[in-house]
This record gives sequence, C-alpha cells and structure tokens, in this order.
Amino acid sequence: MSKVEQRQQIIDNNTGELLYDKTNVIDINKMPDEPAYIKFYIDDLSGLKGLTAGETQILLYVAASADYKGMIALPTGIKSRIAKSIGCSDGAVNNAVNLFCKKQILSKEGGGLYELNPDYFARGKWREIRERRKEFYTKITYKPNGERIVKTDIVE
Repeated sequence: MSKVEQRQQIIDNNTGELLYDKTNVIDINKMPDEPAYIKFYIDDLSGLKGLTAGETQILLYVAASADYKGMIALPTGIKSRIAKSIGCSDGAVNNAVNLFCKKQILSKEGGGLYELNPDYFARGKWREIRERRKEFYTKITYKPNGERIVKTDIVE
C-alpha cells in the first residue's frame, strides 16, 4: 500500500506568519492494470457453452438489456417481449434463462433480477468490473486435442 502526503499552507506574504497548515495522508491502493482483451462474440460463447441457435438469440437479447453493472431485469413482460421478437414461446425464454443460470452465464439475484457473469461480459469502468469479478471463479483448461473446457462457479 502506498501513501501520498499533501500539505497545504497559507503564509502571510507581508509578515511571513503561517496562517494555515494542513497535511492530508491519502492511501493509494494500486489497482492491477486492465487485462488484455479481445472481442468475444455471443456466438463464440454459445459454442463454448453448447447453446442452440434459439438460446443464442435469447442470450443476445438478454445481454443487450444489461445495465453498466451487468444487471438485467427480466420480469414476465420483458421475457414475453423477447419471445415475440424472436418468434418463440415464453416458456422457451424461461427455459433458456434457467439454462444460462445453470451454465453460469447468468446468476439469479432474485425477483426477476439477474447478473451477467463478468468474466464473459464487461461494460463500464475496469475498477467496477474487477470488483464484480471477485464474486465469480472461472477456470479454463485445454485438453491435448485442443478442446477448451470452461468452468465457472459463483463464490458465496
């Protein structure tokens, strides 16, 4: 941990008298640099997670609804709009959202509120993204044949 000391003084130029003297010590926590990144497309994530074409379409609509903290409100009315937009049933959207939770693409916060896994989706300031990522654990391994295995768990 680093510290920076700031000192502010006011001196009377005529008399040389010290009128005000204040010192502030500020702790500076060095935050790690933002990691290198590349664009990662929904289709690629869908392929890694084994999603169908319909589930991929639903994920695209869901992810596009996220705020800067990765939160998504998915009450019944919003799920119905998604279903209507892509031409599927409300049940298909519900099943897809449940699958996304099972595959740790989303986590359910309660009351129709979900969070996108910040290891896959990031939007906003790096400091906030990094804090959100602390709640998820992701492990990526490669088999000798090149197959990539992604395992994500929610840290409780």
